[in-house]
Amino acid sequence: MDAYGRVRCAILGATGLVAQRFFQRLQFHPWLEPVAIIGSPETAGKSHDECLWSLDEERPPPSQLTIGGLENLPSLIEEFHSLGVRIIFSALPDEPAARVERDLAAAGFLVVSHAQVHRLETDIPLIVPEVNIQDLSILKKQSEGSEGRLISCSNCTVSPIAITLYPLMQIADITSVKIVTQQALSGGGRTLLAEGREGRQINSEIPGEAESIITELSKILSCEFDIEASCERVMRDYGHYARIEVEFQEKVSAHQVVRAWRESYSRSQELNLPSATKRPIIFVDGELDDNHRWVGFEQHKNPGLDLKAAMAVAVGEVGINGSRLRFSTMADNTIRGAAGYSVLLVEQLLADGLLHDNNTILAQEI
Repeated sequence: MDAYGRVRCAILGATGLVAQRFFQRLQFHPWLEPVAIIGSPETAGKSHDECLWSLDEERPPPSQLTIGGLENLPSLIEEFHSLGVRIIFSALPDEPAARVERDLAAAGFLVVSHAQVHRLETDIPLIVPEVNIQDLSILKKQSEGSEGRLISCSNCTVSPIAITLYPLMQIADITSVKIVTQQALSGGGRTLLAEGREGRQINSEIPGEAESIITELSKILSCEFDIEASCERVMRDYGHYARIEVEFQEKVSAHQVVRAWRESYSRSQELNLPSATKRPIIFVDGELDDNHRWVGFEQHKNPGLDLKAAMAVAVGEVGINGSRLRFSTMADNTIRGAAGYSVLLVEQLLADGLLHDNNTILAQEI
């Protein structure tokens, strides 16, 4: 990787929680360097060092970057090319994402998107690196003639659930999965987080969330079993909790289940990537709480200083009765469920030689 140096990246988003997680992680990343930040019309033209910092951790060192805008896309593309940008991490809402992300990919950039609008498109892979990296083959369906590509990342609740269900699918056939989530305020954005911290009344309903979990899990896991989901917003700052019930076609033992999780090991771990924890799943004895969102950290509970912090999924509260398994998960929604997972995906593309810091974004075999 040192032969290429740090690959230059742009971040679409300036003051949102996920966008700032991207910046936080990339400032000291050994392989990736943020050289451009694009914000809303309200923030465009301002110094990024002076914009609102929404995360709990201390603001990273000054970047001396000026926030750009999306209004003139041809000019922005030209600027990105002049800066040597190869990768674009996007935390844009659906409307602007639908308007610009395909064009940015067509202009030769690798765009990693968190917009819901792309997740179920047939020509855009929806990837969780530890689960379905092979689905990058879907990129062949994207328009030819450009070296850029568009990859989609899942709903922030889906990623940790997919990571814990995938090893269970290797034990025995599954007939159904029921999911009940309790999702943190930060999952609704920095404004909702601020309102909750001020003690304002928060609507516990999350419209469309259950449907997103069901459809995205089905695509990522390529499964045919029934999935039910119900979701609510709770007064927790960070960390999405899920209670999951899995019905197998045959009896399973606690030994089988715990062993499957403890032995879960993906290409990300094999490559020893900067953001990859030693194990993607950490088994917790006892009840889960919001402190367990930090599982995986090696030195600091600060994702700017420790890229592995909050990059694993905590699993606990396990119960088995015949063919029925119940367990719970806790994971950080802005890191494991969003920015950290996108960065991990790009790390794997780089390590596998599918992404290069030159005029070729993805290797020909992709």
